[in-house]
Amino acid sequence: MGLPVTHVNLFMLAGVATAPLFMEDFRLAMIASLTQAGYSVSASRLLYPYGDWSRRLLHQLHELRHDMWTARSRPLRSIGGGRAATSIKACGEEGWPLLIGHSGGGVAAVQAASILAEERVYDAGWPIRVVQIGSPKCPVPLWLQDSWMYAEAGRDKGRSSDPVTWLGSRGMWLRNAHGLPVWRQSAPAAHTTQLRLPLIGGHPDYFRASSSYLNKEGRTNLDITVQAVTDWLYTTLEHKQQP
Repeated sequence: MGLPVTHVNLFMLAGVATAPLFMEDFRLAMIASLTQAGYSVSASRLLYPYGDWSRRLLHQLHELRHDMWTARSRPLRSIGGGRAATSIKACGEEGWPLLIGHSGGGVAAVQAASILAEERVYDAGWPIRVVQIGSPKCPVPLWLQDSWMYAEAGRDKGRSSDPVTWLGSRGMWLRNAHGLPVWRQSAPAAHTTQLRLPLIGGHPDYFRASSSYLNKEGRTNLDITVQAVTDWLYTTLEHKQQP
């Protein structure tokens, strides 16, 4: 592709009650795709900001609810985002961070990005990249929208086939100059990337690679998801390097 080698730190953020290796095939496929595209993956981690399926579901749901609503206007207080940010910082600063969150992990990814930006962990000239896949909606700060992607499974026509993406809102309560609460809708800018992926199945199926998830063109759900993320990342870096 003619792109200079760029170091990437890859972090996969799982949602609530996730099997320990649910995103492992996706992680390995992303490493292969990024390497083929000319990137160098300095580090890659599977993160569980709310715990895996061994932790009580009720506790995880309580924390995700907090992050979706209480922390939406105060992301620095995010429970899942805080845990993810701590894990990301422990990997060091060599490489641009790419955070890919599935389900509730997508909410934690956006809020972790806000925490890392506030703490100036990474060079502000190269914003953190965040991908939400099958995630509930949450506010996305303006500074992040040029380096943010949202993907959901969809049918050929009509509504998303992933009901989790119907949850949440991009709006939040803020206080105006008089100290009164006002609802502000944080709608994504027109140039941000929001994709409806033509996948077989719904919420748990973005990373499936078996024959049951093979379309007429011979591509699996995993192939489609990996290609969409890699193409988007290449576009953001290519745009950044324009003179």
